[in-house]
Amino acid sequence: MNQFRQLAKLTTPLARQTQLLAQARSLATVGAQPPSVLRPIGGKRRIAPSAGEVSALNWPPVQSVAAVDPFPQTVQAWMMDFETNDPLDIVDVQRSVFAAPIRTDIVHRVVTYERNMKRQGTHNSRTRSEVRGSTRKVQPQKGLGRARHGTRRAPQFVGGATAHGPVPRSHETEIQRKVWLMALRSVLSAKYSQDQLVFVDNMEIESHRTQDLTRMLQINGWSPLASTGRHPSIMMLPLMDPENMHVLDNLELASRNIPGVSIMNASDAEVYEILRHDYLIMDRKALGLLEGILKPM
Repeated sequence: MNQFRQLAKLTTPLARQTQLLAQARSLATVGAQPPSVLRPIGGKRRIAPSAGEVSALNWPPVQSVAAVDPFPQTVQAWMMDFETNDPLDIVDVQRSVFAAPIRTDIVHRVVTYERNMKRQGTHNSRTRSEVRGSTRKVQPQKGLGRARHGTRRAPQFVGGATAHGPVPRSHETEIQRKVWLMALRSVLSAKYSQDQLVFVDNMEIESHRTQDLTRMLQINGWSPLASTGRHPSIMMLPLMDPENMHVLDNLELASRNIPGVSIMNASDAEVYEILRHDYLIMDRKALGLLEGILKPM
């Protein structure tokens, strides 16, 4: 009633219009503020408002905030020359492949899986039907006071069979492919963090002589000197595609008689073989292949 009396005192239309606009702005401001949560009279339980209403439960509105990774997606590494070990270039490699978290438990599972696959399983022991000997009863069943025996082929006699012995079987186990990929990323990351991973442009050498390759590995610092009496521990991981197989002929011939030096195709890389060598040498093509396979989706 007081508001209508004040409006009645205003004589000019412009003054009335100005007053009405001010009241409309004040009502809009009050309506935009979140109302208090409704409580029933005499109770403590809150009543949630409907989805379209503005209340203290859904005010202020939820804003979508995307998490930003503070680390770059790539890490840097030197690209070396295979024969002289001179730096040629700096390459960017995927952080998710060569700087991933090192999961020793996953590596242990995969190493056990790969070693079980390599077991021949040809162990065998002869059973009672395979042991040579008579089937005649050794002694009478009763009267002598001795134990009851039926044949000399029994396990308790010398030259007898084996009870519950090993038989030829397969030791293969199963493992998920994602677990195997995680273990391979962990091994590559461990080699990268320990400066035991070397990237080279290519692995082409001019000579096929073993002594030339041995001298080259010692000069590059990848193999111990002959005076120490220790063998090298190097795994070479080139990409052996059919088109460039002739390029690796000299390397394969020269490394054949060096103990501790192994060559494996990058497409057949194994976690155990990489882990048991000190140095891992990888060419540019193998780097691209492993990044395409091991990069998480």
